[in-house]
Amino acid sequence: MARRRPTRPGALKDLVPLRIASHIALLQLCYYAVAGILIIFTTIVAGHKVELSALFDWHTVRGDVTTGWTLGLCWMLTSLITYVNSHPTYQRQ
Repeated sequence: MARRRPTRPGALKDLVPLRIASHIALLQLCYYAVAGILIIFTTIVAGHKVELSALFDWHTVRGDVTTGWTLGLCWMLTSLITYVNSHPTYQRQ
């Protein structure tokens, strides 16, 4: 009687391109949603006009003005939040 070998972890059936692309798109969506919420909130609290350049343009992150430091902090918090959400150690099974 021939015994079948068990499939190895990380076999090709786990690397479906559509699934990988959907995970990338979902992670990007979460990243920009969290960034949008944080940046819009801090912009409104600071009393500035909400602009799309704050979300999509890295030139607004400057070290010589408080707004630039605040945007930099928002981007760092966004990175931390989305890293924790996407890291396998922190995901629920």
